[in-house]
Amino acid sequence: MAENGFAVGVEALHPDWPEARFNIPGMFVYHPIVMQLVGLMEAGFSCRLPIEAIHGAPAVRWNAGRAMRAGYNPAEFKGVLEFLYSKNIGYFPTFTNHLIEPSDLGDPVGNSILEHLGQRPDLNGVIVNSDLLSKYIAEKYPKLRQVASIIKVTFDEGRGRVDYYRELGERFYRYMVHPDDCRDMLLLEQLDREKAEIIVNENCVADCPSRVKHYEAYARWQTAPSVVEQQIVQQGINQIASTCHSPFHMNRMGERQRSCNLSRGEMKTIHGMGFRHFKIQGRADDPYTFTYDLVRFMMEPDFVVPLVYKSLCRWLEKVLVKTTT
Repeated sequence: MAENGFAVGVEALHPDWPEARFNIPGMFVYHPIVMQLVGLMEAGFSCRLPIEAIHGAPAVRWNAGRAMRAGYNPAEFKGVLEFLYSKNIGYFPTFTNHLIEPSDLGDPVGNSILEHLGQRPDLNGVIVNSDLLSKYIAEKYPKLRQVASIIKVTFDEGRGRVDYYRELGERFYRYMVHPDDCRDMLLLEQLDREKAEIIVNENCVADCPSRVKHYEAYARWQTAPSVVEQQIVQQGINQIASTCHSPFHMNRMGERQRSCNLSRGEMKTIHGMGFRHFKIQGRADDPYTFTYDLVRFMMEPDFVVPLVYKSLCRWLEKVLVKTTT
């Protein structure tokens, strides 16, 4: 760190996990924030952020995990991809809906995205759940890397099972470790460091009773045949949220339950064990929470995080004012 506290190059990155690489959220929702952040770090700190890929999806039947409303503009999408490629960043869409049927495989938006990704299989891949969709993608784009999602691990009841993770490692490029397992150091010690991807900021509590309900509801929302049906499903999502045990709900803080967010010490320990691939969630968060999680995990915490976060918040205020006037 320079004497004046202004970091340059790798000194601007988080010192406790210098070799960590991140799959970050935001595609189709917050990619302008990501692009602004990447540019800011390069111009102001001569620093390339340790981002392997960005994930997310537009309002497509294949999406799950979150109820996404973002539209798909092919020209804009191509432009964003070109920016990402110039920074050696790939894109992994969240095609994780377990309700996909054979008739859904012809989805025009999903297939258009795959066609673009297939042009750069060295950078891109797909996060999947459905074996049907996984097989379809493998047949059409065999070089595209596939990552087994948290939703797949959840529905397959793979939590806590080393044998299950090893089986996923044989089938997939990588797999997401269930958030309940990310603080189980004895289990982590037995996993393949190159295959496992650790989520760092999961908001649910361990053994969350609403996890499966949420996944089911989000999948049904994305495949609902009409706006009316989506509204009905949304009412169910709201009901689930009202009983959610996450401490991020004010009415639950008094229960004093920890979320699955990793502490700095836990993150440092996991990195010290040899894990290098980490995932930040947040594509459905508000823009300020989204931005905060990006900076706090990737950047030097004492000087760079406050400076960059405040700068981005000011930029966000200007952008939000323009979009609301």
